[in-house]
Amino acid sequence: MRLYSLSLLNFRNIVTPLLRFDKGITGIVGPNAAGKSNLFHAAYLGITGELLGKRIAESVSLGQEQAHIGVIVENQLGRNSIEVGLSPGRKILKIDGQIARTQDISRISSAVLIAPDDADLIHGSPSKRRSYLDGVLSKLSPRYTTILREYNRVMEQRNACLKSPNSGASLDIWTERLSSLGQEINSLRARVSVRIEELANQAYQDIAGPLKSLSVGLKRACGNLPLAEALVASRPEEKARGVTVVGPHRDDLDLCLSGHSVQSYGSRGEARTAAVALRIAEFRLLEEKHREAPILLLDDFSAELDTSRREFLLNLANTSSQTLVSGTEAPAGTHTNFLINGGTIVAD
Repeated sequence: MRLYSLSLLNFRNIVTPLLRFDKGITGIVGPNAAGKSNLFHAAYLGITGELLGKRIAESVSLGQEQAHIGVIVENQLGRNSIEVGLSPGRKILKIDGQIARTQDISRISSAVLIAPDDADLIHGSPSKRRSYLDGVLSKLSPRYTTILREYNRVMEQRNACLKSPNSGASLDIWTERLSSLGQEINSLRARVSVRIEELANQAYQDIAGPLKSLSVGLKRACGNLPLAEALVASRPEEKARGVTVVGPHRDDLDLCLSGHSVQSYGSRGEARTAAVALRIAEFRLLEEKHREAPILLLDDFSAELDTSRREFLLNLANTSSQTLVSGTEAPAGTHTNFLINGGTIVAD
């Protein structure tokens, strides 16, 4: 899979309107705050349809009302154009000129972004880990995207009933529907978590050696209770608070090294390696789905990465048909380099 070109208009601080990329490893080199991460977020948005980090309004250049990102991506079957239009509160996606959804893009194009803020996967809130899990599943299964969207809609309706003093029958209807959707979400999450654990543990040991194993498990807010029973048991608390307190929206990933929580007991280096391992698992799963490696984006390559992690990622980059790597200096092995400063990008 390959990113052939990237066009940008009014996206954050990026000034250069068009870039073309070769196969192999491309370096994006510049000082801190030059726009490297903004460029990677633009590329990721174009390739996947997903906006990272900031709200839509904050991704449009200051003083402008709209932004546009266009990419041409190439896979085994040919080339497609993907366009993303951004305006406050609105994102429009197109594939080859036709209106599309994020799940449509995931069928033809994929990328994995590895960045310093992946440390939040370990030390951040449970919502960060849920977002990771939901993001992986949404790329693998269009049905999961549909189920998760419906679950969130039903939960909003159920929460409204919980706030109402006279909603007994309606609450029961929404509870039954929430339970059904939640069980299907839990089933899909549990299945993919097993595969993530296999791949992430292998990556962790490839980086850090075989002395410790990484386990990845689904930590459910309702414990071992079936969701339907947990919803009944939590009804008094829900009525008092006016919100649904158990379900997939409150679940977490349990990450352990040889039986001990990475979040609680892992060193900074172990946590960073575990975060990279989760991204490698994502990379491998997308590679299996598309039968070709996704585009790899390594942002701020030198940040908090020791020699073993840098070597591992560069070896991974060489297995992908295309990798973009950013840093204050180009890593060894790049085929071409761009220099970036103040949002302006030029070929080195």
